Amino acid sequence: MSQPTKLNGIIQFLERYFAPIAAKVEKQRYISSIKNGMIGLMAVLMIGSFSLIIMAIGNMFPEGSSIRIFFDQNHDLINLPFQFTFGLLSIYAAISIAYNHARQLKIPFLHSIIGATIATLIFNVKIVKGALDTSFLDSKGLFIAIIVSLLTVELMAFFIKRKITIRFKGLPDGIAQTFEALIPLFTVLLASVLINGLVLGLTGGKNLPEAFTHFLAPTFDSIDTPYAIWLISFLEMLFWFIGLNGYAILVGFVLPFMTKYLGENAAAFAARQPIPHVFAPNFWDYFLGCTGSGVTGAIVILALFSKSKELRTIGKASSVPAIFTISEPVVFGLPIVYNPYLFIPFVFGTPTLGVLTYYVFKFGWVRAPIANVGGIPVPIAQYLSTMDWRAIILTIAIIAAGVLMYYPFFKMYERSLLAKAKEKDQRQRDFDQLDLDF
Repeated sequence: MSQPTKLNGIIQFLERYFAPIAAKVEKQRYISSIKNGMIGLMAVLMIGSFSLIIMAIGNMFPEGSSIRIFFDQNHDLINLPFQFTFGLLSIYAAISIAYNHARQLKIPFLHSIIGATIATLIFNVKIVKGALDTSFLDSKGLFIAIIVSLLTVELMAFFIKRKITIRFKGLPDGIAQTFEALIPLFTVLLASVLINGLVLGLTGGKNLPEAFTHFLAPTFDSIDTPYAIWLISFLEMLFWFIGLNGYAILVGFVLPFMTKYLGENAAAFAARQPIPHVFAPNFWDYFLGCTGSGVTGAIVILALFSKSKELRTIGKASSVPAIFTISEPVVFGLPIVYNPYLFIPFVFGTPTLGVLTYYVFKFGWVRAPIANVGGIPVPIAQYLSTMDWRAIILTIAIIAAGVLMYYPFFKMYERSLLAKAKEKDQRQRDFDQLDLDF
């Protein structure tokens, strides 16, 4: 049996048993609102990614060169788009998700967005010595923003649909909706303040996203094993899938181990001894996360050749970020977040591929990372971090394996989008055929 025939057989099997479940999950209103909300963040993520790419290009020039000096001197200015996009990602998510969920529940958009934004700010910002600590308004507070936005809109819909509101007859619609939103908004504000105060009291001053991160701290002595790598990658992908930056959550716990391993690797390389460890920082950055967390560059390649115009557009928009290992445009723009079609390869396939890569280094086929490089495009980063030309071949192999891993699941998702587009086109043709001249 040829390889295409085998793949078609896998696709048919998945479409028969897995696709119906995925379709039901996809239509669930909360998941639908989250997914559409994340798609709405595409423009914000692209602007922020563009800023990162400019900074990465500057890092490619040698220390002391005039271009590198220019980038170093203007780092804060160049970094502004990133800070005002990725740095406030939870706020943009609250706005986008609240809007889409309000549309589903058929309640006013504006006040739903205001309520979700207020609640997100209360939970993700805390006061430290009289100043606002906004460090959790980025992707670290994204999961809280998602949940809070959905609950806020649900609460407001409960009040509005049961007419537990202030109503005055004869007022213009805009003013009437403002009065109508007062009781729901006050309830959201009061509930958020009380819950946030309770969390701060129980956790010794930690806000909700901070407490969420703190209590997930893994307790193990070594991470340079295939079992630990699989578990860390699995948790990262699982967090990404639900809209939470898994890397941001886990890196604080993992980085001390990786830094220690990198120092030992560098010392061994200088002494011309065998490299003792694999899980140095750039193993995670450029091999476990080759082209982005979840090997998303493989999805970009599939999207570029997709039959779906929507997927091709996303593939084109995400191709340059993927070269710089920026996965957010694919994770939130395709999206992968809450996309049941891609759950299996993203959450389970990625850590398995990571373990296979681990053994490539362990067996000595490619030198393990000995240097820490940042902001360098693929595959230059892989070469510089290992100083081994075979790392370039390994990078190509990882991407190729990722394409094969995602292919059958991607084709299912593609077919679902094509079916929806066909249905939409048919409705438009039926509408165009109507004689609506009066």
